[in-house]
Amino acid sequence: MKRPIRFIIPALVAVFLALGVSQAAADTAVPLCPKRLSSTGDSMTEAIDAELPAANHWASWVNGYHGFWEWLLGLTNVNSHNQRITKLFGSSGRANYMEAKSGADMFDFPGQAAAAAGRGAHYVTVLMGHNDVCQDRFADIPSEAEFESHFRAGLDKLKAGLPAGATVYVAGIVDIYRLWEVARDKKALGIVDCEVLWATTLLKLFPCGTMLNPLIGEAGRQYTRSRITGEPGRFEGFNNILRRVTEEYNAVDANHRYVFTDRAFSFRFDERHVSDIDCFHPSAYGQKTLSEVTWNPALFTGCTK
Repeated sequence: MKRPIRFIIPALVAVFLALGVSQAAADTAVPLCPKRLSSTGDSMTEAIDAELPAANHWASWVNGYHGFWEWLLGLTNVNSHNQRITKLFGSSGRANYMEAKSGADMFDFPGQAAAAAGRGAHYVTVLMGHNDVCQDRFADIPSEAEFESHFRAGLDKLKAGLPAGATVYVAGIVDIYRLWEVARDKKALGIVDCEVLWATTLLKLFPCGTMLNPLIGEAGRQYTRSRITGEPGRFEGFNNILRRVTEEYNAVDANHRYVFTDRAFSFRFDERHVSDIDCFHPSAYGQKTLSEVTWNPALFTGCTK
């Protein structure tokens, strides 16, 4: 029996509307060129003690810059993501925002993410979690459920607020065990053995007792590292959570791209990459290397301005 035309027309309209929605979702998957950059993170992104005491924003792996004064003072040109973006896409319409704050942990990510979304960022980097594992005591390291909950809350802020086509680039937590390992023979400011400096974690005068406290031994340091990497049957690991959740959001949000990289963790730092000031944060050379190993221009192939 033939269907009355009054039933066929609405059905056709529904089909065309559905096709239109699908096409719109596909169109928004095309990435925006990363003209508006915003970073979220902690002291590593602020480049604490990279070359001079305190925050060295010009030396940040993602937000760094190198202008006349930096050149005149002989400061390191780290060739940051910010600089690479300008070189590839020009200076017109550029914006470079740093939401990262020293001492921040994943609890602070939703607030930083909201700030990045409020700026209408095209490219948001996430390098956070070091302060979650760097605690005075092992008992202070948050549970995996807490860590994941805060991470999801931050991604929700980005999902709701970023413009269509924005890219969220999540870098895994750096291997802080490796930073400890390669800096043991260094001297802070060429004077004080790094291990002597780290011993002040006993008085809570230096951060990251869960890695640097001289009394925790190898077993304690490996426990802290396992909170990052995971341990079968015991911990999933914070980096594995970052990867899993990032990939989940990328699969369900057609308006934005979410990409995880473990290059910051897997890179084999050596003594040159560690600060001569505090023996633990990346040096300016370390920041330059972080920029190099994490930069991925393929993220923006065919991007729209």
